[in-house]
Amino acid sequence: MILINLIPEETQRAQARRRRLARWAVSIAVAALACAIPLIAHWTQHSRVDELRRLSDHLQADLLAARAELKNISAQAQELVLRSERAKALREKRSWSSVLALIASCLPSECWLTSLATDPPVPGAAPLSARKPAPPGASRAAPVRPVGQAEKPALTTIDAPRKLRIVGNASESTQPLAFVARLKESHAFREVLLERTNRQGDDPAAAFKFEVLCEW
Repeated sequence: MILINLIPEETQRAQARRRRLARWAVSIAVAALACAIPLIAHWTQHSRVDELRRLSDHLQADLLAARAELKNISAQAQELVLRSERAKALREKRSWSSVLALIASCLPSECWLTSLATDPPVPGAAPLSARKPAPPGASRAAPVRPVGQAEKPALTTIDAPRKLRIVGNASESTQPLAFVARLKESHAFREVLLERTNRQGDDPAAAFKFEVLCEW
């Protein structure tokens, strides 16, 4: 069978050229799509990494703020514990109302007090146990504590006064001796000493100033 193509040769070449261009366009599109998929995946992963990095920076900032707040709270808690220990130690000390009542009962009627003070005047707070110095060659690095664990505060003891200094005046020189004798008879103090007594001035009617030291 004989086939006769009546389409002009120029038209046939144009159609063949269009078919080749279409095949090339499809090939280029497929190649471009194949190259675009890894690029899109890489861009997506890069964006995810940037997002995770920003989230990590935010969390690090929150962690630093939380640590600073924890340090501040730990310091406040330590201060409160020290105050509580100090108040407890003070509450366990001698009842001063009873001591003053005892002194008033022992004081002769014609004696009057001008000063009443403890020795030392103000108690000082000190840790329960002092740290021993490190031996030569020993490492001075601080012990590592877990994050968030506060250092235990040192217990507090009060350097309580052991002596009571009483200063007063008496109309007669024998009255301070009677006062000291009554204090000794009360057995409230371990030792009672009349440190000095002297007349205030040259007038025979002048009062005698005395100073008594009581120790328990």
